[in-house]
Amino acid sequence: MTIATAAVRPGSPGGRPEAPALELRDISKTYPGTRALAGVSLVLRRQQILGLVGENGAGKSTLLSVINGTVRPDAGSIAIGGVPVGFGHPAEAARHGVATVFQEQGLIPTIPVYENIFLGREQKFVVAGTLRQRAMIREAGEVLAELGVEVSPTALTGDLPFGQRQMVEIAKAFALSRIYPVEPIILLDEPTSALSDHETAKLFDGMRRWRTRASFVLVSHRLADVFATCDEVVALKDGTMVDQRPVGDINEEGLHELIVGRQRNAEYYREATQRDVGTRVVLRAENITKPGHLRGVSLDLREGEILGVAGVLGSGKSSLAHIVAGAEAQSAGDVTVGEVPLRPGSRRDAIRHGIGFVPAERSVAGIIGTDSVDWNLTLPNLRQIALGFLGLISPGRSRALTVEWMQKLRVKAPGPGAPCRTLSGGNQQKVVFAKWLARGVRILILDDPGRGLDVGAKEDIYTLMREIAASGGAVLLVSDNLPELIGLSNRIMVLRDGAVSALVEAPKDQKPREVDVVAAMV
Repeated sequence: MTIATAAVRPGSPGGRPEAPALELRDISKTYPGTRALAGVSLVLRRQQILGLVGENGAGKSTLLSVINGTVRPDAGSIAIGGVPVGFGHPAEAARHGVATVFQEQGLIPTIPVYENIFLGREQKFVVAGTLRQRAMIREAGEVLAELGVEVSPTALTGDLPFGQRQMVEIAKAFALSRIYPVEPIILLDEPTSALSDHETAKLFDGMRRWRTRASFVLVSHRLADVFATCDEVVALKDGTMVDQRPVGDINEEGLHELIVGRQRNAEYYREATQRDVGTRVVLRAENITKPGHLRGVSLDLREGEILGVAGVLGSGKSSLAHIVAGAEAQSAGDVTVGEVPLRPGSRRDAIRHGIGFVPAERSVAGIIGTDSVDWNLTLPNLRQIALGFLGLISPGRSRALTVEWMQKLRVKAPGPGAPCRTLSGGNQQKVVFAKWLARGVRILILDDPGRGLDVGAKEDIYTLMREIAASGGAVLLVSDNLPELIGLSNRIMVLRDGAVSALVEAPKDQKPREVDVVAAMV
């Protein structure tokens, strides 16, 4: 295991090493039945971008929570600028310049940008018991201008596109230096997971410029993000620190091996198990239209098929997934299962006809995070666990069904009663799959199922998809990940401006090139 040492800056007295922005030593944290962190050490140098990678459940989220004061470690030490600190609350971490930009944004949509930027720190602008609102707006505008964020401080936050809200989150972190005499340490938790390529490029360009006034820790499952942006990378596995090294000293395959502890499988997308598809159509969509989203889209999904849907942001591919799954209503066109037309916008009707839906925002629309794995998994399957005609739920049957599917899908959790929100992203996704497979659905609509998942969790999900197809089920796969679409799909339907621009065959022995798919997307 390699630990980076403090940098030596030319201006340091006597050439002594400059204290790092952040240093963790032997950080450990255990929850009942789970060892989240075990002796983790790392160094973040001043004005550095440090990547933090690892499988879901590796301890990344817990480590961020320790740094930002949300979680108190059982053992270990934290130093900022060489000074030992002990955070018992996020406010204490904030006073030392630590701010977190979460994957699930923490801004309040119903208030202006300037209020979000200084939320909880308004006291700075209070004079004689009166809040100096104009001063808040002026300083928020100055922070946004310094960062090159083209957003009005008085704009209503909820009216901004997702990418601009992400920039406001970062501006909020930088605003700490306006409140406290600190150089910010900004923790970015999967900041690009819901950004377009253009927004991602803008964010990374900003980080490179802003690093002269801040230090960053970037958590990302997109290894390309790490290589494009970071100076060094830390790999975690099973709560332990595997390595910290300069990004230039490792390639993607080597980093993958550090993360999962094994060589990346050449058949990452299980292409050898791709089955030949029959002619029986299990689901048909005809002339699906929704103003501003889709213009007369039609498709046939066949038994045993994985049909990919590609397109840039705004192409309509997610709207198509929602409409086929009954989560949105189309203005024209029909979706049929067999010969039976489905009621537009009716999830109940879609479920009754064997359609399961795995949405892109699993924590919002896929699971009920505060409820248990047991309840989430059995909610669509109440008839299976009911006691005869009494309509009562059998706790024993419920638990047995949950344990059965947790074992089948290798869901890692303390037990069936664990709240879903405490599971890693990959295990939450498995619970979403399990609730539909337990019901016996034969058609799955997947909207970006690999979003926010590490490479190991993705492999498990890919195996599940192959098994569904092999058993005669069918999958409609919407994804932003072109290698994923090409590797998994039998055919790829490309959408552009709400209409079908191409249908690309993708047999296992003759996969199309990415450039061929991209040409139909743009």
